[in-house]
Amino acid sequence: MDASAQRYCDNCNSALHGEFCHQCGQEKKSYIRNVSGVVTEFFGEFSNWDTRLWRTLIPLWFRPGYLSLRYVGGHRVPFVPPLRLYLFTSIIAFLIFARVLPDTSADVSAPDNVIVQPTADVSPDTKNLADIGAEISKNFQQSRERSPSGVKVSFLSDEGQQEFNAKLDAIIANPKLAINKFFSLAPQMMFLLLPIFALLLKLLYIRSNRYYMEHLIVALHSHSFILQMSVIYLGIGVVQNSISWNWLATIVGWLETAALWWIPVYLLLCQKFYYKQHWGKTLLKFWLTSSLYNLLFISAVMALIVLSILWA
Repeated sequence: MDASAQRYCDNCNSALHGEFCHQCGQEKKSYIRNVSGVVTEFFGEFSNWDTRLWRTLIPLWFRPGYLSLRYVGGHRVPFVPPLRLYLFTSIIAFLIFARVLPDTSADVSAPDNVIVQPTADVSPDTKNLADIGAEISKNFQQSRERSPSGVKVSFLSDEGQQEFNAKLDAIIANPKLAINKFFSLAPQMMFLLLPIFALLLKLLYIRSNRYYMEHLIVALHSHSFILQMSVIYLGIGVVQNSISWNWLATIVGWLETAALWWIPVYLLLCQKFYYKQHWGKTLLKFWLTSSLYNLLFISAVMALIVLSILWA
């Protein structure tokens, strides 16, 4: 290479043999440019990211374990990184969850002469979300009124129990306060559960000689899939409730059921294809993983509900 054409790194002044410095890794690129150059680069990066997003979402939805296998195999450039995908999904999903919940901030106190039936037999086909939310609030308030000592929380101290009951009275008057707090804390809770789920996989597949990070990749992709399918499931339900034609609503209902059942089937196939064990071992380990994680998840949700009431 001619000395007059030799380029040097702007950071460490090493001679360059390409677009990146082999010493410090910095790219030979100037970020000081005119506005038109910045706008052009922005739309170029956006278009590239959009392509990677759809290239990631399609296999994430329909090819269990594929993205995780590709990522640990070194094929990373064509797809959105697992952590970025999960963070993006989590933010969007919980915003949607908070929006589709019924607004129970209005006065939902039940008149004395009205007997509210239990909501266990409420059918989504005959009750909309607002009606269900209102009836739940009525039943919760009535149970609170019938129990002067309030709701007992075993892991709270006496002072904490008194504070909890005082907060509970305020939440009954305006449940939206606790709902908003719950969904502001839920993403952090899910993010904390991720490494625990990966640890469960590590312990169950300890003989697979895989690093913990390889199990964490599966956890990130699995949780991204669960959140996205949950959003799709809720979206289909909203569409079904807005359809007046019975035959079309029935078809959409089938899609809603299929989306719900696809979640556990997908997770089972993901463990099967990623770890490549026999069906017997896969079914046993999937049952253990699901049972332990569901127990942990329910405990975390209950604790989060209590914190939402205390911190609302």
